Amino acid sequence: MPSKDLVVDADGHILEPPDLWEKYLESKYQPRAIKIVKNDQGLECLQYDGKLSEQAQPGFLAALGGMGRAQDELRPAAERTYVGCAPFGSMDARERVELLDRENLAKALLYPTLGILWESEVEDVELSQAYCRAYNRWIADFCRPCPDRLVPIAHLSLGDPQAAAAELRRAVKDGCRGAFVAPFTITRKPHGHPDHDPVFAAAEELDVPLAIHPTFEPKGLNRARFRGMERMPLLGVMASQILQQPLSTFFQFGVFDKFPKLRVVILESGSSWLGFWMDRMDEGYETWIGQTVPLKKKPSEYVRSQVWISGDPDEQATAYVIDYVGRDRFFWASDFPHPDHGGKYLDALERMVAPMSPEARRGVVGENVVRCYNL
Repeated sequence: MPSKDLVVDADGHILEPPDLWEKYLESKYQPRAIKIVKNDQGLECLQYDGKLSEQAQPGFLAALGGMGRAQDELRPAAERTYVGCAPFGSMDARERVELLDRENLAKALLYPTLGILWESEVEDVELSQAYCRAYNRWIADFCRPCPDRLVPIAHLSLGDPQAAAAELRRAVKDGCRGAFVAPFTITRKPHGHPDHDPVFAAAEELDVPLAIHPTFEPKGLNRARFRGMERMPLLGVMASQILQQPLSTFFQFGVFDKFPKLRVVILESGSSWLGFWMDRMDEGYETWIGQTVPLKKKPSEYVRSQVWISGDPDEQATAYVIDYVGRDRFFWASDFPHPDHGGKYLDALERMVAPMSPEARRGVVGENVVRCYNL
């Protein structure tokens, strides 16, 4: 980034070491650790609780660090491995800081890679909590040598809200600056359901944001409405749909009135849709149907005070939405090193913020996320 503005990556990823869960799980759960194993064809497979993943196809793991690479470089092959194909800065903290220096980025908030795959297939609530604890201990250790540059974000599972709240308190004490949850729950209870209040209360008390990040999705909950589309590559453009639903439940259950200092962040689902969504929610709220929802204010008022959203830098429409929604509501994110985005995210970011006012630009590229996460 040639700009002298403070630039912060609101949603970067790391590639966890293959032995993370074997090393960081409590001894009781180590026989059930997440592992990378090879099948008869020599292709790497992901294994949870002793069972091969049905969603992460053999050989898929080597492509997880494939940002900017051609399709031929990402095809499954025995010689292509998860670790061997990991790009510079994706598995080593010092390398990541060097990458930030090269790109003139001040900080990066870090999210998992394997960690956004397993929850769609593991329905054991106790084991899910253990997987989260192991990852959170590791990411805090990973970032510890570079606390001013790398920002650890904890993974929570809402299957056991009391346990998740306790883990949030432990993780924040250990150095995590916020947490994220999947856009679904193991229990199938809506995110805004009162059973999840302990997590919201803990986030409010600790003064840290709670984010919702896209993940693999359980069978029966995928975003495709038609048969045979589950593996359509361009289905990723519909990610906003799976984030709009959990966000909407915070209003359905009046979460923001109960927790007026709770901060909710929406990640990796685009951002330009927030203006339409906010208008539609307000319109519904004005009808007799909306009046049945326990809200003291219009949904847009909560958005402008308690909701933030991170967009992809290739979103040219964002520049024309932020003044309406609120200049302080938007971040940008690289999604490095995942293959579903191109590698020229800084060029795209320059194009995205070019039409913005200097104040809006400074907010989007870094100042907003710094304020939201108290960095």
